[in-house]
Amino acid sequence: MNRIGPVTVIAAAIVLVAAGPLRAQEDSAGAKNEAAAAAGEEGQSIDVSQIDRILRGEERVMQGEIFFYDPAGRRDPFRSLRDGVQEGAGSTSRPPGLPGTMIEELRVEGVIETPDGIIAFAQNSRDNLSYTLKPGTKLYNGEVEKILPDKIVFKQQVSDPKALKPYTEVVREIGQK
Repeated sequence: MNRIGPVTVIAAAIVLVAAGPLRAQEDSAGAKNEAAAAAGEEGQSIDVSQIDRILRGEERVMQGEIFFYDPAGRRDPFRSLRDGVQEGAGSTSRPPGLPGTMIEELRVEGVIETPDGIIAFAQNSRDNLSYTLKPGTKLYNGEVEKILPDKIVFKQQVSDPKALKPYTEVVREIGQK
């Protein structure tokens, strides 16, 4: 008496289920090969130029020739977080010249009166260059409000929301650093 147990039935079902997809894959691969052979026999060639172009591009990327990163407003993750922070906490690179000069970095060297008005000469400690200042000259953190014979009055921007005025007056005398 041959008796088939439930374990044997389950094992047979698993074999049939596993063999089904393999046969389907073999059938679809065979159909693709037959279609390609038929296309080649009919005189139609398959365009593989795009595949070659993609492979050449991947080779160039792997060699480091053409990679670029478009941050789209985000920080570039491949650059160090320390870049641009040499000047102080939270600061980034400033523009060159007077637009990038802070009031604290100027040393007033002299003041002269000309027919066009009064001007001052100041040296920037950051780049060791001398600049001429007139009332209204913009600096990184303020502007020149007025020039007197022995000093310059600056309007320095204040970032304190509780302050009554959005600026404070900073007075720098000749020779004062």
